[in-house]
Amino acid sequence: MPIHIAEATRKALCNVLGVSRLIEVMEHDFQDISPNADVDRDKAALYADRNRDSVRLTAGRYYTAREYAAHVRKIRSLELP
Repeated sequence: MPIHIAEATRKALCNVLGVSRLIEVMEHDFQDISPNADVDRDKAALYADRNRDSVRLTAGRYYTAREYAAHVRKIRSLELP
């Protein structure tokens, strides 16, 4: 199903995205966003000042998917009294 966008909106999007045609965005190869993909801490730190939602994310106080899995394995391996 085609997406219909007003011409003014199309021009504004192209200007903001820095492309001449929107089809260029559709054909672009983007980063994997599957659950198996992990967070790049360096890239997250680079954009931390733009994040105004979470103090934890801005301060870098979060687990990546791999760190969280390791943490869960560690907790599950503990013997309870």
